[in-house]
Amino acid sequence: MYNNILVPIDGSQQSDQALDHAIRLVKHISPSARITVIHVSPLLILNEPPISVPLSETLAEEGRNIVEPASAKLMENRIPFKSMTLTGDPSTTICHQADTDGHDLIVMGSRGVGLMSEILLGSVSHGVIKHANCPVMIIK
Repeated sequence: MYNNILVPIDGSQQSDQALDHAIRLVKHISPSARITVIHVSPLLILNEPPISVPLSETLAEEGRNIVEPASAKLMENRIPFKSMTLTGDPSTTICHQADTDGHDLIVMGSRGVGLMSEILLGSVSHGVIKHANCPVMIIK
């Protein structure tokens, strides 16, 4: 049914539940499918002077800390996978990656964590639903 599933993750409970759901889909419905986990760090425009640790290093480390447990879970379940961390507008980057890699399903949480999660609650999932060219499954 689905062969190439994209799972955006951000370290939130909802994104972890989305990954668990994608694993169940592969195991029970599409055993030949593979999963791509993607973490997108939003572009930040700062008006502050530079801090001692470059922002790009901090974002890369945050991405690794989010992607590594997901990768371990996929290895544990013997699911073929690819993982990546990117920087950009999350919903735009997720949709672009889904198109570029030919994903036939996006499985994601209904809301995540982030710098502005209180203001933009659910805006990434809303943007992906609106602009994705493949089915999007939202996990609550």
